[in-house]
Amino acid sequence: MEVSVKFGKNEFDANIEKRDNRFEVEFEGKKFIADFEPLSEKDGNLIVDGKSYHVIFTNNSVYVNGVHFDIETIDPLKKELLKSTMLEKDEGAIVTSMPGNVKRVLVQEGEEVEAGQPVVVLEAMKMENELEAPKSGVVKKVNVKENTPVEANTVLVEIE
Repeated sequence: MEVSVKFGKNEFDANIEKRDNRFEVEFEGKKFIADFEPLSEKDGNLIVDGKSYHVIFTNNSVYVNGVHFDIETIDPLKKELLKSTMLEKDEGAIVTSMPGNVKRVLVQEGEEVEAGQPVVVLEAMKMENELEAPKSGVVKKVNVKENTPVEANTVLVEIE
């Protein structure tokens, strides 16, 4: 299973295969095997290269030997949608990568937005995805209306 994991502002791709309580992980070009010994529903011991790490899982966090990490697992479809929602990181265009339906428009022309603020909710392949502003600025143009279909490569919102 391919996953993207976000630690703070850093994002990493990994391929994880689970067999019983053993995980084969490929991460940044390296492969390793990790054994997991559950202690309860939310914690256990992770053994990597003979070293044991006590891990505790919460909703969007993991504690490894007492050190806290915020994490977010990103669905591959959502990652692809998010990756292609803008022409370039510096530009303010939010562009669809695949056809879908605009469920909600969360901003209006002339409104100030912050980078990362949700601006449009797009349904694609029966999943709703919040598309975020790629940068802070003012909404220059909203090119779509709620409950309307859009084709791939449609510019939904422009921010300057």
